[in-house]
Amino acid sequence: MEKALNAYIGITTRNMKVFFKNKLAIILSMLTQIIILFLYILFLKNNYIDAIQASIGELKSLVTDRDIDALVNSWLVSGVIGTSVVTAALNALSVMVSDKQEKIDFDYKASSVKDGVIVMSYFSGAVLSTLITSSVLLTAGLVFLYVTGPFSCTATDIIILYGLVILGAVSASIILMTIVSFFKKSSTLSSFGIMVSAGIGFVVGAYIPVSQFGENTQTAVNLVPGSQITGMIRNILVKPAIKNISDALGGLDNGLFKRNATDMFALKLNIFGNSVDMKFMLIYSLIAIALFLVLNIILYRFSSKRKV
Repeated sequence: MEKALNAYIGITTRNMKVFFKNKLAIILSMLTQIIILFLYILFLKNNYIDAIQASIGELKSLVTDRDIDALVNSWLVSGVIGTSVVTAALNALSVMVSDKQEKIDFDYKASSVKDGVIVMSYFSGAVLSTLITSSVLLTAGLVFLYVTGPFSCTATDIIILYGLVILGAVSASIILMTIVSFFKKSSTLSSFGIMVSAGIGFVVGAYIPVSQFGENTQTAVNLVPGSQITGMIRNILVKPAIKNISDALGGLDNGLFKRNATDMFALKLNIFGNSVDMKFMLIYSLIAIALFLVLNIILYRFSSKRKV
């Protein structure tokens, strides 16, 4: 038992060191967030500010510009964090592919280390690397929201957000491991990573809220576990900002803004025509993690039997 634990810790630490030494992999893991930031500055922010002001109508004099900025900025930060757990996890898992390419995994097989220990080491290394990267981004995002204010998150909200980052890191790592296990060359994984970086922003609604898609498209993208994680993060960050504006309106709009904004920013996800809340998102994410963990152990045992 002690030997297996030492092997697990040692391999996990080694995987993390290999990832963080690869500066290009770290930069690529941030590519989607950089794209979101530039799109936000150039196009998205003004578009959503205009839409919010239009939805308030004649009552916009009751709402400050900072209240509106807080809402739009919260949506930005939730998108950045939601995509970061996916892209960071994928790039952290590049260690597993490079080990196959360099035949390092055969060294593991020649040792007494069990398959489960090796799988969990790759998984844990990816989770911890993703957690570090995404936590730094979340901290920066919270500071940004505090400075641009008004900042409505409570201490409990902040704890939940970091908890969701952990959940997101676990979910993205274990699911992407299933896909990455089929890659044998780093160049192939890099090409796949570019496609994921380009598409994940649309899938989780970081570029355009998923509510703007057709019903079938919403169902398809919302079935992706990453969308569930982002949806929960969005609820924690965006909902208080919506409430601030709704309170400022003092009920003069009969709650219309709150309802419209909740739909617009997709605080509830649409799956097969049904709106699902945070409780469903959490359960869905936990089930996905359990299923893919079992699948990864099976796949690793199969792939590790290949010939040199």
